[in-house]
Amino acid sequence: SSGFRPRQPPFLGATVCTMRVSTLFAAVAADSPCSSLPDPKACLNGTDCSWLMLQGACHHALSPEALGSPLRCCSSTHPDSLCKHRTAFLPDGSCSLADSAKSGSFDMAYATRMLHLAGAAYCPQDQVEGWSCGTHCSNTAGIGSVTYIHDASQKLAGFVAYDSQENAAVVAFRGTVSSSIKDWVHDLSYTKTNPITKYPDAGVHHGFWNAWKDLSDDVVSAVKQVLSTNGATKVLVTGHSLGAAMAADAAIDMKLSYGWDTSVVNFGSPRAGDHNYEAALSTEVPSFWRITHHHDLVPHVPPEHMGFYHSMTEVFFPDEDYTSLSHVVCDGSGEDASCSDKCAHELACTSVDDHLHYMGFVLGGDQCASAQSIVV
Repeated sequence: SSGFRPRQPPFLGATVCTMRVSTLFAAVAADSPCSSLPDPKACLNGTDCSWLMLQGACHHALSPEALGSPLRCCSSTHPDSLCKHRTAFLPDGSCSLADSAKSGSFDMAYATRMLHLAGAAYCPQDQVEGWSCGTHCSNTAGIGSVTYIHDASQKLAGFVAYDSQENAAVVAFRGTVSSSIKDWVHDLSYTKTNPITKYPDAGVHHGFWNAWKDLSDDVVSAVKQVLSTNGATKVLVTGHSLGAAMAADAAIDMKLSYGWDTSVVNFGSPRAGDHNYEAALSTEVPSFWRITHHHDLVPHVPPEHMGFYHSMTEVFFPDEDYTSLSHVVCDGSGEDASCSDKCAHELACTSVDDHLHYMGFVLGGDQCASAQSIVV
């Protein structure tokens, strides 16, 4: 659970407080149009409503939902609202929430190995299956029993393999094939679904979840084969961009459906769901490292103010020079305003180059044995 406590109106003495609460809820009892307003601008057009960032929804400013929201995660112009924000402009990082960071420490060598696996997912099928895909394959010894997974109609791909160095099954997802990363970001929908029975309130990005489910039968079959053949118990999941969001969805789905010990290291991930989904991921997949780079544009979509929220723990590489390995392990909230979210406040999160360059290597096909088209 998130650990949030419902916020009560300010204490002004027993008599005044009782009168105030009674008045507040009497006002809300009247039918309010707030819940029908679809976005922050429409929600704050009048003075009666509050936009709740964790829910991505509009409620009456004096409703139980609004009064229970963390102050920094709501915006309202109502005179009795204690929301921190007063405008419809809500940059990423506005709703940073402190949370305890996960146990364990960030391992650069292991993260680099996972980056190469994510990069290999962009390479052609024959190169991946023969583990002869160029830079990413040559830097990752001990990979065998590779099964290439793809859905040509949806332009989705990835692979499952055995990693003898880690004695684990590995699953890597490719990002979306696209001629324009900015077009892909612009066209990204903001709809959610609630597919996880154990966590019915967890909102998951509809398109990312569907992408994972398109490949899930083949992925699960290949993982079962790797685990049974090699006596392994761990499943290491990775991906870049869309593949990063698919990695998160795959990890929690395989953990809940099959009881496998899954973990994630991903790169340049968009937000895969809402705050309830982040809490579910933190519970079910505690070993989760989300790596970001400088002004990469993709981690800032879908927007936080539409109810999407990043998984923890972020590891931020702040230098524009992608060969620099200087990094910061962020606060564990998922939305640390001093890490990738910092550039959202400066309106500078627009870099395609930063999205394609991570930890000294290029992602998106350029370092395969043969050149590939730009992807996200």
